[in-house]
Amino acid sequence: MLWAGAILLLAFGLSREGSVVGRKPLGLAASAAVALWPVTSTLVNLFAGSDNLEQADAWRFWGYLSVVLPLVFGLIAAMQVARAGVVPAPWNWAPLWVLGVQSVMWILPQLIGAASPTFVMEMAGLVAALGTLAFLTSTLGLGILAVILASRSQTGTVPVFQSSTSE
Repeated sequence: MLWAGAILLLAFGLSREGSVVGRKPLGLAASAAVALWPVTSTLVNLFAGSDNLEQADAWRFWGYLSVVLPLVFGLIAAMQVARAGVVPAPWNWAPLWVLGVQSVMWILPQLIGAASPTFVMEMAGLVAALGTLAFLTSTLGLGILAVILASRSQTGTVPVFQSSTSE
């Protein structure tokens, strides 16, 4: 819940200038979907239950959907942060970097598991630890970056040059 609250706070901001997506509707909707997806997924899995064998196809579809939708929402939200122009360059691309690293950290164990299922079974703890480390590193890294960038004072003036006067 804290993670979801932090994502929503970054998306909406305390003011329009404080919003990492500039309070643009697509960015707000995608960020809200990213923030609320873990809660939604948990509640659907908890209350709908997958005990009924007649609904196996529906649960398989839900399983694929619960992998693809957060990735799509995350990609849209990260692109909106990059395009909004609120976060200074090159840090406006940081959410996309994190999304890429997390995607690789998710795909890598899948590929290893497909190539050598016994290796994954033997190293299940290590694979889980790497996934947790990738999630924590990216979440904390983006959070620390957001705090550092927010604390930087921005100059409210622009340099003014005097025109040359002919005497």
